[in-house]
Amino acid sequence: SDAHVGEVSELLLDTDGKVTDAVVDVGGYIGIGEKPVALPLSEIEILQRQDTSQLRIFVSMTKEELEALPAYEG
Repeated sequence: SDAHVGEVSELLLDTDGKVTDAVVDVGGYIGIGEKPVALPLSEIEILQRQDTSQLRIFVSMTKEELEALPAYEG
């Protein structure tokens, strides 16, 4: 639905330095009370606008589904 549900706060790498997961901070209000959840790279779609360098990340989960995931503790 193109709704804002969170922000990527970290990228997790394997031992070869390849990105495996993105940590997304979901919930909360203006940065307070957010919950980090890890999503495998295969679960997200990364798109870049052609007219800018802005990246957008899309997931097929609702905000409620993301908030129901276990918290990432890195």
